[in-house]
Amino acid sequence: MHKFSNKIGIMHGRLSEPINNKIQEFPINTWKNEFEKASFFGFDSIEWIFDKYQKNPIMNIDGITEIKRISKQTDVKINSVLADYFMEEKLFNVSELNLEKNLSILKTLIKQSSLLGAKIIEIPFVDSSSLKSHEEELQVISNLETILPEIDEYDMILTLETDLNPKRFKQFINDFDHSKIKINYDVGNSASLGYDVEEEIMTLGNLIENIHIKDRKLCGITVPLGTGDVNFDLFFNLLKKINYSGELIIQGARESNVQFEHTAKKYLLFVEEFVDKYLSDEDNLNSTKK
Repeated sequence: MHKFSNKIGIMHGRLSEPINNKIQEFPINTWKNEFEKASFFGFDSIEWIFDKYQKNPIMNIDGITEIKRISKQTDVKINSVLADYFMEEKLFNVSELNLEKNLSILKTLIKQSSLLGAKIIEIPFVDSSSLKSHEEELQVISNLETILPEIDEYDMILTLETDLNPKRFKQFINDFDHSKIKINYDVGNSASLGYDVEEEIMTLGNLIENIHIKDRKLCGITVPLGTGDVNFDLFFNLLKKINYSGELIIQGARESNVQFEHTAKKYLLFVEEFVDKYLSDEDNLNSTKK
């Protein structure tokens, strides 16, 4: 849809009115319309949300057929699935019965996402599901190791988001010792935690498989892009240094008293400006033409 090598997507639900005043939730009644809006504004993809909504179309074959039809019609891809479900139904510190149920749902989600054509499933270990001790990290590693056969069988990538410091995060991922376990990096959450973005990006490097773009104040909430403590010039320059080629998923704050479509378009232009400045493949195209 544009000249950039890095595809720019938007988080599911950001092209709809919020549900129950929540910033993020599966858009039950408007998910089909979001494809048309994403296409109209120029987004390459939508990051699908899998939360506790029980009739999520990704979990049945008819739903997947419909998603694929609309995706093809609008040329808006679903390359990644955000499994917010596991922020409430955790994969650690739960009973054996609940763990078995949650892992079963994750296995089904892996299969269904593969049928859809998505390559990445993200599991957030932040906020209510934050890892607070080494013991909890070990639990997650042990429990997720049981789904690695499904990851291999369906050729999926599992990305994890945490609020661990970069060295500990890198060690956590390396402890899986599996090439399909990678990192989802959220630049806004990093700013809120007060981490050094340069240390993070250079430490985590090629383990970063996909990225959420948002802005936050130090120790504060998500705010509109460009109004928080993220140094976007530095951030995108660092992405260039590590040759990041994955997607950039806009997960920006909803703006009060502003129509969500206006916010989405403004955010897309905001990100495109930085991508054009630091990650555009235009120079490569020009040199190829010569």
